[in-house]
Amino acid sequence: METLFEKPYLHIVLDKTHEIMHITWKGFTPSHDFRAGIDKVFELMAEHSIKKTLTDLVEHRVIGAEDQEYAAKRSVEFSNQYWQVKRALITPKDVFARFSVKQVNQKVAQEESQDRQLFLNQEDALAWLQSE
Repeated sequence: METLFEKPYLHIVLDKTHEIMHITWKGFTPSHDFRAGIDKVFELMAEHSIKKTLTDLVEHRVIGAEDQEYAAKRSVEFSNQYWQVKRALITPKDVFARFSVKQVNQKVAQEESQDRQLFLNQEDALAWLQSE
């Protein structure tokens, strides 16, 4: 595993063996930091030709509607500009944050069909990402 980016609210590592980017969001993230983090994720995905991501949101807190919209928009833009990405998301413990994640997924699904699944744990998410 190679660490690509690290801030108190966001940790990004690359599993070169399985070609999976691991993205971990933690705690409350102010809007400007969240958007900068989203931009960094997509920048690194393009730079490293990432086609699979595992996003761990277990410890993440709720984000606002505008930030949900921003994340969904950037995801669609990335897929349109580069390629489709297989995405596994581990849902947050916090019920409001979980709802927020589902909202983003629904917004992306309205724009395009991405291969995205929500999971309760990392083991199931990794197994799904590694399956063909």
